[in-house]
Amino acid sequence: MKYIKIIGIVVVILAVIAIGFGVKYKMDQQKLQDEMVKVVKANQDLVKADLKQDDKYDKIKSISIDYDSITKSPMGGLLFQGFVNDEPTLTFNAGLQEYQEKIETSNVSPKEKLDEFLQKGE
Repeated sequence: MKYIKIIGIVVVILAVIAIGFGVKYKMDQQKLQDEMVKVVKANQDLVKADLKQDDKYDKIKSISIDYDSITKSPMGGLLFQGFVNDEPTLTFNAGLQEYQEKIETSNVSPKEKLDEFLQKGE
């Protein structure tokens, strides 16, 4: 009976510790996600400027970022998706990378429908 009480107490203590580590991990992940969103929001104009380089007919009026799609790249930097002119079908992939203490765009590429939209001279 005495051993069962001791084992029960140890199990409860281990469960509390495990839950504590789980909560801390989740909070750290949310903090990292919030920081990544802040960086992307602050550099949204860089992405728009990069997309406008392929916009011969000045069709891009605005861009929207899907903040839930922001992930940390295995090669460093951030990767995310977005769309232009409030049209969810006109999507692009983009990234931000830090080079010599300066943030620059990387891998900014329109998907097929956006590329077709930008090439039409309507």
